[in-house]
Amino acid sequence: MHEPPPWASILLRPASWCFQAIVQLRRRGFDAGRGIHRLSMPVISVGNLTAGGTGKTPMCRWIAERVQEAGRRPAIALRGYRATATGFSDEAAEYEERLDGVSIAIGADRVASVSKIQPPPEIVVLDDGFQHRRVHRDLDVVLIDATRPGLDQPMLPAGLRREPCNALGRADVVIVTRSSGVDQALSDLIEGHHGRPPLAWTSHRWTSVREFRDGVKTELKIGQLQGRRLVTLFGVGNPASIRNAVESAGSVIVHDEPARDHAAYDAASVSRLVATARAVGADAVITTFKDWVKLRLHSEHLNGLPVIVPMVEIEFLEGEEVFRERLNEILKASPVVPG
Repeated sequence: MHEPPPWASILLRPASWCFQAIVQLRRRGFDAGRGIHRLSMPVISVGNLTAGGTGKTPMCRWIAERVQEAGRRPAIALRGYRATATGFSDEAAEYEERLDGVSIAIGADRVASVSKIQPPPEIVVLDDGFQHRRVHRDLDVVLIDATRPGLDQPMLPAGLRREPCNALGRADVVIVTRSSGVDQALSDLIEGHHGRPPLAWTSHRWTSVREFRDGVKTELKIGQLQGRRLVTLFGVGNPASIRNAVESAGSVIVHDEPARDHAAYDAASVSRLVATARAVGADAVITTFKDWVKLRLHSEHLNGLPVIVPMVEIEFLEGEEVFRERLNEILKASPVVPG
């Protein structure tokens, strides 16, 4: 989600005040413990304070992998934002392809969706769960994007925040993503609202790059992107951070194809993308895995145009061991469920 321009933000301030009043009214019941459902297994929530991408998907994946390494059975529960009429969700498709043996529960009612998983999971990871307070969580993790923290902005729709900054006080853990290291000013700002400095600092690391062309997948080294003329297509919440990574890899961006967060693609939009790439002299399109799972449904319309997909993982710069300890505490306290 893009920040509104300054003039629009000013005009939208009254709407933000109304939204804040509604959020605070809704919070009262949950703060008093009303309407909260406790699942039969521990729950780890990963969420954020702002609208748009902060790295929830790679963080949820990282947590699920650590749970698997401990010999336990995780599941990921997500709303399935902008899922199609058939139930297809780009986020769910990414999880299913990149996590082996992890159940995915999709639905706005996460209590109901998790209850359908057989055999029952031993740990549930809530994707985008900070505002989904109906489900009790044993560990509440909030991610803050170092490239746009949003703590000094108004609430939606004038800014990016979904809740007042004091909501950070109910988080168990705050982790900074897309950082290059500890930023003391940001740490102090977070501590002022959370009561403690961030537990960990992370970055988004490209572990590999895949190129898809005419149904053939090729593994590339990041250095092979040097000098490539690319069209970008990023239907995610924070495309600027990915664009910066593309340029850091030495590629030449010749065109940015606009796309909203969780954008849907059809045959016509894919054909237009190809025509644009040819017109600007691009030799490939670079996109996210989340976009690729939707583009490939219409791959016959790519007409030989290569699609490059970076594979992104969370890399801890500070605080990995202490965060692992918090996860281990949850695992030790959870019963083993026969599979």
